[in-house]
Amino acid sequence: MPKTQINLEGWQDYRGNMAGSLLYVETSHQSEMPVRDQLNENEKGFLYEPNYETSTYGLMSCYNVKAINTIVKSKSRYILFGTRYEGLSDSEMRNKYLIMGYMRIDKIKDVRTRHVQRYMANPEMEEPECMQMEHNWAVYGPMRFVSLDDSFVVTDEILKEWGYKGHASRQLKTVFAKDHLEKILAHLDSKEDMIDEYIATVDEYKEALAEE
Repeated sequence: MPKTQINLEGWQDYRGNMAGSLLYVETSHQSEMPVRDQLNENEKGFLYEPNYETSTYGLMSCYNVKAINTIVKSKSRYILFGTRYEGLSDSEMRNKYLIMGYMRIDKIKDVRTRHVQRYMANPEMEEPECMQMEHNWAVYGPMRFVSLDDSFVVTDEILKEWGYKGHASRQLKTVFAKDHLEKILAHLDSKEDMIDEYIATVDEYKEALAEE
């Protein structure tokens, strides 16, 4: 469950196809859980996406806009969150490409004006990615995240067997078709939902940043 229920006024209902778009998440090296990089350890920014706290992506920050816009345009119903694990655990999952969670898109909203106005009010901020774009879609819907060892491992062998091009790397932009998506979802749904632990971990990081 999200920690914060957002105001859904102005959000549009979303009717997507039964497909799952893979989206890479920069994850923390200081946690056993593959949580987003809240501390800018990977020098990609102090990340707020995916926003487990509100069950959104793109609302809290202007990040990965092109990728989310593409997912919305292609009508994928699911976002599959993947990463190359480099966290604290010495689990056999280390350095493997994992899908540790997913989001079902139920609603969308163009939040370009929101992010541009925030930048105009705070010009010391970095210019938002959406500044030169027509749209900046944010997405909302239920999320599910599992533990490191319960994640779904993506390998080159699986991709080849399922008929997809590319390698299990951060550049992978696969859109999984219905039958393969259902296998991934079934695996994740069979495991304990750990999203509360993900939220608790990033909350600790945010508190540490506030103290600094």
